[in-house]
Amino acid sequence: MKRPFLILALSLFFGMSSLIAQTAGENIDVTHYEIHVGDFDFTNHTLMGETFVTLTTTTTTDTFVLELKSLDATGVTSDGYSVNHFSQDGDFLIIVLDLPAPAGSTMTLDINYMGSPFSETWGGVEWWGTDYVYNLGVGFDSQPHNLGKTWFPCVDNFTDKATYDVYVTTTNDKKAICGGEFVETVDNGDGTSTWHWATPQEIATYHISFAVGEYDLWEDVYHGIERDIPITVYAKPSQMSNVPGTFVHINEIVAFFEENLGPYPFNRIGYISTGKGCMEHTDNIAFAASIINGNTSGEEYVAHELSHMWSGNMVTCAEAGDMWLNEGFAQFWGAFYELGVYGEASYLNTMASMVNSAVGWCSNESNWIPLNHMPLDMTYDSDAVYNRGAVIVNTMMNYMGSETFLAAMRQFFQQYAYQAATSEQLCEALTQYSGIDMHGFFDTFVYSSGMPHLYAPIKKVVQAGNQFEVSLDVRYQHIGDSHIGQGNVYEVTFIGPDFQLVTERVAWDGLHDEATVTLDFEPVGVVGDFNNGWLDGKTQKNLMLKTTTMSTFAKFRVQPETLTDSVFVSIESHLVGPYDDPLIPNLTMSTKHFWTVNRYDFGEATVTGMIDYTNSTENDIIHSENDSTTVMYRRDASEAWHEIPHTLYPGSTWRNGRLVFENFQPGEYAVAVWDKEALGLNENLEQKKTMQLYPNPTEGDIRVTWVGKTDGQIRIVSPEGKEMQRIDFAQADSVDVATKGLPQGWCTVVRLGKDGSVIETEKLIIK
Repeated sequence: MKRPFLILALSLFFGMSSLIAQTAGENIDVTHYEIHVGDFDFTNHTLMGETFVTLTTTTTTDTFVLELKSLDATGVTSDGYSVNHFSQDGDFLIIVLDLPAPAGSTMTLDINYMGSPFSETWGGVEWWGTDYVYNLGVGFDSQPHNLGKTWFPCVDNFTDKATYDVYVTTTNDKKAICGGEFVETVDNGDGTSTWHWATPQEIATYHISFAVGEYDLWEDVYHGIERDIPITVYAKPSQMSNVPGTFVHINEIVAFFEENLGPYPFNRIGYISTGKGCMEHTDNIAFAASIINGNTSGEEYVAHELSHMWSGNMVTCAEAGDMWLNEGFAQFWGAFYELGVYGEASYLNTMASMVNSAVGWCSNESNWIPLNHMPLDMTYDSDAVYNRGAVIVNTMMNYMGSETFLAAMRQFFQQYAYQAATSEQLCEALTQYSGIDMHGFFDTFVYSSGMPHLYAPIKKVVQAGNQFEVSLDVRYQHIGDSHIGQGNVYEVTFIGPDFQLVTERVAWDGLHDEATVTLDFEPVGVVGDFNNGWLDGKTQKNLMLKTTTMSTFAKFRVQPETLTDSVFVSIESHLVGPYDDPLIPNLTMSTKHFWTVNRYDFGEATVTGMIDYTNSTENDIIHSENDSTTVMYRRDASEAWHEIPHTLYPGSTWRNGRLVFENFQPGEYAVAVWDKEALGLNENLEQKKTMQLYPNPTEGDIRVTWVGKTDGQIRIVSPEGKEMQRIDFAQADSVDVATKGLPQGWCTVVRLGKDGSVIETEKLIIK
């Protein structure tokens, strides 16, 4: 956030001994600001100010650079040191002493200034109507974003923190509300009063604030874990009746935060109504007037901004590229509070919606950028930083376990209290405090672009006494980066025959491994991330169907035809291509999408499944009328993908339509296309689905049968697509196949026509 300033002409003009290239605050540490502002002209939008900047030099120097934007410095003096001259260049105020000050010198600069302060679309000093003025400490358009410099001279970055005394003089019909503790109001005897507020904690310049206007006060007291803390809400007189309803849960929210994040780190819990908002000024949160509406519809903003007192104000991101440490965490806490106020279901539902949104955003190639290297024009992007950051924080909590995560975060806040921190420092702190190596997590979710796809389907179930050993085919794939995840952790929930739901964690390194879980029942299904709280490369939704109304999620439709009770359906929409492509000639499977659908019937039910397709969403495989869309299916990782019977919904074309399959079964589904030209234009694919294998599974030979005597070929293909056996036939409707010597497990039996085109396929299991 520091911008270099090269002093060139000044060195010659003022006789400086050497050229000096330095950034604002480079050779000083500001420890305290005493800010005086007043003489507000609400017509011409001007003010006057005087700020005393107390600093310590970190090197021997005769030149200081501060920042002051759109205001004119009219005088600069210093206690103990003679100021030779000062000048302004853009946002920079350059102050030159007569003699160099040795490193470690302490001094106070007295700077007077005046003018019309800067504001933009959102940020800076805002004039609200004809009677109110306030500051917003950042600007969304400005780069860098910090705008403390718009009302006092300062080192305007995230890392040079200081304490504050703020004195604001205004007419007696107005109040001046600032960050920190209220000290006193002095009547000046001339129709004006000076309001004094003090902030003893060290905070960044963009967190200190003022607001002037006709405000009334609503107040309460929160009985905290260490002390009683005042609650203040300043609003326009016309809004006061709405304040209690909007802040009805403020005590519960701060209690939940103290329990999980640690003691409240500042002086009061303060909000002030402003024309624009919201902004997390310390003790004096700018809060958009439109949200003070008498109900809790904007309560997430109450929580989000309050949580900044820990994530952002007490511990601040060290640079703008790491803004997720401020805004991603606050967005997460702004959802997490629901757990304490409204219960687990409310929090999980809010987070699940945020996950689906973040997954969709991360899947777009134009959004592939690491979380910790955010460009300045995206620092405050709601998708890139706020929601994505919140989902990664939630994933982090799931990865570590909530109790461990929260305990480690409390320690992190204490270690870096009133300082700035980086993503790397957070990673090291969480690792140290939890004993969990977090480097793999940060490599995958923070330092890499895109997102991982995590998946753990069932591969095999073996009964062992009264228990069942379930082997999972755990998979990792990274969307948008070449990164290969290490230290992968994922949650899977097994569905039992009596609808038992048991959640287990699996861990692995790399792209592919096998994990084993022991259960007390034989699972009828497994759902990855049942509550949809991980950034895992898929969107997910759980449905409880109680009527014959059609439900849709991610282009997968379920239509109960009959049901005596209800049907549970879980739809996982994976944003990668299906694993274990059977490599069937003339068949191309989607490269970027498949579904896992679990189903549990309470009572008797028949449910039709449907998949919508278009040549725009499936543009990797559907290109022309030569592509015949079909449905591929497998029960789980123990089976080969194979085509299932289906029909086309009326009106479907090669461009778009709906694939319909009756009484769908749990398993994996994918869209694929047959190349009709390669198969022959006169082939009728629907008439080819006649092949049967017997016995299947088998321990010996099998017979393959089909309808109609034809010429052709039978091929046995391994899961990797390798041909293991080939049998030619002429004018036959069956062949016998010896499986001796073939490996145990599953393989694919492919029947080809005389011209080599694929007629149909079927999965074979060899015991």
